[in-house]
Amino acid sequence: MIDLHMHTKYSDGSDSCTEILKRVQERNLSTISITDHNTALSYEELENIKIQDFYKGKIIPGIELNTKVLNIPIEILGYGIDYKKMNELVKSVYIPAEKRNKIEVERLYNKCIKAGIILEENCLENYDPNGFASKFIHNEIIKNDENKKFISEEAWNDVKVFYRAYMSNPECILYVEMDDFVPDFDTAANLVREAGGLVFLPHIFEYRENSERILKFILENYKIDGIECYYTTFSKEQTNMLLEICKERNLYKSGGSDYHGKNKPGVDVGVGKGNLKIDNTVIDDWKEKVKYF
Repeated sequence: MIDLHMHTKYSDGSDSCTEILKRVQERNLSTISITDHNTALSYEELENIKIQDFYKGKIIPGIELNTKVLNIPIEILGYGIDYKKMNELVKSVYIPAEKRNKIEVERLYNKCIKAGIILEENCLENYDPNGFASKFIHNEIIKNDENKKFISEEAWNDVKVFYRAYMSNPECILYVEMDDFVPDFDTAANLVREAGGLVFLPHIFEYRENSERILKFILENYKIDGIECYYTTFSKEQTNMLLEICKERNLYKSGGSDYHGKNKPGVDVGVGKGNLKIDNTVIDDWKEKVKYF
């Protein structure tokens, strides 16, 4: 099995690099990729670790970059990157995560107040910029049952749904504009290519009602190398749809759990929520075209 989508403490995961390596070895994964958000610093740490003491398989250097399509925040994956070059390139495009989080939480707070959502007046004083704005404000919203009239039950119970359906939806009053700190698709994709990597589109169906129009727009307007066809939340039908698109358009295939450790409970490396199990052969078409760590 393989898993080409996971996160460490260098972005929004809870595990250290060595904890990740131990975990993937326990699952007997043959190939992995650590894909932290907007940084590849985990690989610079791995340079100082005797990897074979923890993990016997192969590692494809990777990254997940924030971008946007149709004014909707999405992500791309980069595989086989020169991680040192990438860590320099992202500095010219992405602001530090703490700074971005502060901007987002203030904008989201103001949108909520304008919409009539009840929040404690001084709640932002308790905000830790190491955490996501969506998670913080969501926690504040659900403190007051009167706010249930503003968001769906699904979003009330799941911060990820709140982020995708409200904060990232241009049609929603709680949409947070990010044009000043999230680059467009070509800019993000070109960073991957400058670092010698392949560009993949991850977890497309996580974009909910916008998924298919985002996918169509990308396929018609941008160049990508592959699609993440196997993912923790995908149904068999969704996976088959993406596999067919890859076949028709001669695109590479990948897959991953999107493991975040304790920050995404119930999702484990290799198996996702229990039955992911991505076969080694999925990357046969491109495994010789990328650099390994």
